[in-house]
Amino acid sequence: MNITAASLMTLQSYSLSRRVHRQQMIRHRRERSLMLGPCMRLQFEDELTIRYQIQEVLHAERPELPDAGADEIATYAHLVPDGSNWKATLQIELPDAAQRRRELPQLNEAAHRIFVDVARHPRVFAFANEDLPDRHRTRPSAVHFLRFQFPESLRAALLGGATATLGCAHDHYEFRRVIPPASIERLRRDLVLPTHKLDHAVAERPT
Repeated sequence: MNITAASLMTLQSYSLSRRVHRQQMIRHRRERSLMLGPCMRLQFEDELTIRYQIQEVLHAERPELPDAGADEIATYAHLVPDGSNWKATLQIELPDAAQRRRELPQLNEAAHRIFVDVARHPRVFAFANEDLPDRHRTRPSAVHFLRFQFPESLRAALLGGATATLGCAHDHYEFRRVIPPASIERLRRDLVLPTHKLDHAVAERPT
């Protein structure tokens, strides 16, 4: 990940350009967002979305310590894909309060059954809420954090042009959809190994 405290914009610089950043990020997030069924939205994260999140938190809280950005980086760093996975924020969208009370407990469980299918490869289920798994199991939440960890063979297949299906295998919420070509093309970029990992992989390759 290339986000460091030194690479963040100062509060003053960000405030001056915040409107432009917001407009650009709305478009970027829309391009990396997929609906699954009627009320689950997956926002696939990348360095740009997480950098924006950190800048927005700092803008709102306006910390006085010069290294405050380091704490926010530590909080959100786990949401940046590392070249071997896709990471997403799952939002369960139930605008009606009565519907939330009725359906959120089951949809909270369904969040743990989200998967990606690629032909001729084992199904990959997302790891959900790795930083707070117990809280989401006992207290239904409308927001979940997902990591789709791909074995090397599946990662190579996706980089080679394979199509993929996003789905949920919970009895209460059985939905599937093919990831659109434009979306999967963007998500393939998340599977390009960072330079330092690529150098390490080459060094370990048998001669």
